[in-house]
Amino acid sequence: MSVPFLPGFTVATQPRPNYNKSHVFDVKAGIRTSNDSSTATRSYRPTNTNPNLSIAQTSDEFDATQTSQMSGSQPRRLPSWVAYARKCLRFYGFFCEAVYSSNKENFRVRKVVVYYYLDDDSIHVAEPKCENSGIPQGVLINRHRIPKENGQMVTFEDLGISKEITLYCRRFRLVDCDNFTREFYGNNGMDLGEPEDYPVDAFTRKNAIIPTNHNKQMHDMKLHMEASWGKMMGVNIESTQRFLANDRKVLRFFAMWSDSNIGGEQRAFTIHYFLCDDTVEVLDVMCPNSGREAFPTFLKRSKLPKSHEQVTPNISRIGWTSDDSVQCVTETDLKIGATVNVYGRELFLCGCDTFTKNFYINNYGMSEADFPFMLLDDPPEPRPEMVPPPHAGFGTEEDSLGSFLYLSPKVPKIDFKKLMQNDGLRLSFLAKMVNASPEDANRRFNVTFHMDREKVGIFERFQRNSGFVGGKFLEKSRLINPATQVFFQPKDFKVGAKLTINNAYVFELLEADLWTKNFIQSNPDIFGGGPGAGEVAM
Repeated sequence: MSVPFLPGFTVATQPRPNYNKSHVFDVKAGIRTSNDSSTATRSYRPTNTNPNLSIAQTSDEFDATQTSQMSGSQPRRLPSWVAYARKCLRFYGFFCEAVYSSNKENFRVRKVVVYYYLDDDSIHVAEPKCENSGIPQGVLINRHRIPKENGQMVTFEDLGISKEITLYCRRFRLVDCDNFTREFYGNNGMDLGEPEDYPVDAFTRKNAIIPTNHNKQMHDMKLHMEASWGKMMGVNIESTQRFLANDRKVLRFFAMWSDSNIGGEQRAFTIHYFLCDDTVEVLDVMCPNSGREAFPTFLKRSKLPKSHEQVTPNISRIGWTSDDSVQCVTETDLKIGATVNVYGRELFLCGCDTFTKNFYINNYGMSEADFPFMLLDDPPEPRPEMVPPPHAGFGTEEDSLGSFLYLSPKVPKIDFKKLMQNDGLRLSFLAKMVNASPEDANRRFNVTFHMDREKVGIFERFQRNSGFVGGKFLEKSRLINPATQVFFQPKDFKVGAKLTINNAYVFELLEADLWTKNFIQSNPDIFGGGPGAGEVAM
């Protein structure tokens, strides 16, 4: 009896084995070096029995006392956790699971993938997930070293194609492997053989068979149940193909109906023709204040016979008939200028939408001439234009227009962007009167245009013995240019231009100051780049 390993007891047995990996390599001062310790720790991986492997399997065969790489010689063998790092053997297999309480199957074949890691002889088993299988799938056995029935650990020698391995009382049969696994066994003199096929259980055989007879007779009860749920029975395959090709393709025509009774009127309708099943729907276009109830559907979607007298009246199902001799309206009967009889009401087709026009052009060889523009309504009466009264001269024109346009006058809006960009920019010109009297011929004026608010101001220069008192001639204000009927703009001010002020005075711009010349020269897009601008630039 061994002494229990408890505090207070003296254990005089052999030291417990150390299963840690040997620490051979290390990094010192940023340089990878080898650990030259006198003894190497023992790896927990057991020694394999096959002596013909080309690479060492265990760290027991690694001699840590050998000289390092710095001395010029190589170690004899690498430890397994270095030689086989990131190397894994992969086998494909299956196991059979019993199925109870089922008269259709006794077992179910479940496919698995077995992974064997060479660096530490660990194994993990996973089952690929199948959609809607109803079975919990995924990792069956987590990665670890698995013991066999005799107590030893499972190694790669126990794995192979056509071999059966028992893992925790569940028997797996391996049928195939990947290319790396086959090359690994081939390099070590072991032949895995040819791959096998997976067995097929009853459930897979039943659900994997593709039916070859599509014209099998349907069960009577199934036929009755599908018909009771609304399935159309005995339908020709051509109509089904037409439905799939023309689903949601609708021709739309605009029609007018003229009531011939006393006090009659014209009413607008919209006709929808469904290409998928040759049905017609007629909708009434509701006009405001017409005095009619809001029932826009004039004819429910159904077959429209060309002559309603051939159809037996059926109030419950209008437009339905089982008589194949009754001719119904098709897309060839609909065109601009034609008349459609909708149960005694003659609808005149006067227009269509763009899709309908393109459909007839592409399929029936029509052209744009076959779709004339027809205006059946009376032209709308011209609305009288409200002309604002002329400006009385008091205040600004915007204030006067505010009292004309609104019942409660509003404050005129200001263009703050123009106000901020053109703040302080002024165009100054020297001007004289045109066609003036002899006493006004020598008078000179300074015309200033303020670009921030587009206002014009005129100042008369002082001259000795002229008989005129100089000073402010025109208060800064917005004026309308009679030539363009809009307010004065910067492009109207050029050397040589003539400005009419208040329809009374005509000024001719003679000269511009130096800043105005440079500003006009650097902004030709504002002033239009005309001859006047070029003259100023010179």
